[in-house]
Amino acid sequence: MYQPSTGLLDIFYTTLRAGCARLSDGGGPFGFDITTAVQIDYLIGAYGCDGVIETGCFLGDTTDYLARLYPALPIVTCDVVEEHAAFTRTRLRDRPNTTVVTGDSAAVLASLTGRFDRPLVYLDAHWYDRWPLADELAAIPAGIVAVDDVDLDHPRFGYDTYGGQPLDIALLASLVELDTLYVGDPFAAYPYPCLQVARRSGTAYLPVGLGTRPLAEGGMFRPVPLRPTPTLPSWPDMPVSRSQASQFAS
Repeated sequence: MYQPSTGLLDIFYTTLRAGCARLSDGGGPFGFDITTAVQIDYLIGAYGCDGVIETGCFLGDTTDYLARLYPALPIVTCDVVEEHAAFTRTRLRDRPNTTVVTGDSAAVLASLTGRFDRPLVYLDAHWYDRWPLADELAAIPAGIVAVDDVDLDHPRFGYDTYGGQPLDIALLASLVELDTLYVGDPFAAYPYPCLQVARRSGTAYLPVGLGTRPLAEGGMFRPVPLRPTPTLPSWPDMPVSRSQASQFAS
């Protein structure tokens, strides 16, 4: 039975939220959604991940959390904006397991080919004119890939849109050769409550070059068939006000 890594709860809720001034979710690790942190913690253990790669670190909230919780794992993160990378680099100067790189996320991922056999790759690079998701996915030869800000087709959960194209399951199906991916199940039983009352977002998990057994048996994930037609699960109702629904879907 899965047991959260020692210190997860304390480290998650004591990580400084430097992104609070700019992020719609108020900053914090994984958008201050501890269910995502638990999902990723489970996957790192179940897949025996030998490193963590993050794209789009911004001011390092998630990176700091990862570095503190997994001091024995190498953590590599990047941001295309030097000011963000420099801030995160300074913030993590006492975390020797962490490397902060300035540069295009897809190029950074390509440069890491061969360094890790089975990394956890957290894709969260967005905001600017270039949407690197397709190139990021093409640059990952193997690993358990977590794609943030995915449309779960539920009004409580936000998602990214670029040039009118939502980050939905149909888009992911067009970018990968997998027959099935998994999404985090926000209605599963988690060991800790989620205290995020602002924006939450969906996360999709892609086992690239790896088996699906940990995802299928983890109890926190729902399979999404991609062929012939991408099909999301049916979710239970969750009370959401009209103003919240408008905010979360942006």
